[in-house]
Amino acid sequence: MSTKKIVLLSSFLMFSLGMFSQVKFGVRGGVGYYMVPQSATGANVSKFNSIKPEIDQIDLQYANTGGFGYNFGLFLDYSFTDNIGIQIEPSVSLRNYNEVLKNLSEDTLMSIITENYIYNKLTYLDIPILFKFNLSPNTGKYGRKNYFSFFAGPQIGLFLGKSEINEVTRSITIYEQTTVNTSKSERPNKFSIDYNTIDIAVVAGAMYDFEKGLRVGARYVGSVMPVTQNINFDSYQHSVQLTAGYNFIPQKRRRRRR
Repeated sequence: MSTKKIVLLSSFLMFSLGMFSQVKFGVRGGVGYYMVPQSATGANVSKFNSIKPEIDQIDLQYANTGGFGYNFGLFLDYSFTDNIGIQIEPSVSLRNYNEVLKNLSEDTLMSIITENYIYNKLTYLDIPILFKFNLSPNTGKYGRKNYFSFFAGPQIGLFLGKSEINEVTRSITIYEQTTVNTSKSERPNKFSIDYNTIDIAVVAGAMYDFEKGLRVGARYVGSVMPVTQNINFDSYQHSVQLTAGYNFIPQKRRRRRR
């Protein structure tokens, strides 16, 4: 092999190793608390429903509460410099939250309070595209970098499906005597919620990379558009998450200065 070919091959290998050393690839997972604030139109589902006029005469109070969810997937991290990088995280997220539908019906003889507690479990395929800023790294005990970083960017979520559990509590009062019944049933069709296929959100947070491959972090994720299609049930999904991951590609070891 000629000297010229050896030089070209060596240069290519050095360039490839340099590119490879800037890449991190691994698994990640997290747990989060999901909050589902609603728009003003969803506060009282009663007299202004243009989609479902058949329920206009029902004085129904609607409320959302939060719940814990989980996410797991992969990450691909590339650093352009020691301080600037980009990270893509295809993940499956299980977003859980609850609803309360309350209805009061009364006359001179009897009053009935009906409360529907609906436990929602939503599944999404999330793809965050995060731009990272790494603080100055330091060399750890094993001669590799560890560092603290901030990140932010958009997230595209694809709605995959849902499941619901509906518990109904009915309190019936007749002549000041109250009877309480609890049962399970399907969500009333006229109050069904349709979810948009795409969820657009923003992500911001911080993480710490340890030199042996472990990384931990915290982030905020918030929808920038309603995730539902029903006018009176417009809602946005927000969450605060704790995450952990592991990088399978070892970093290049650096010699310590003496």
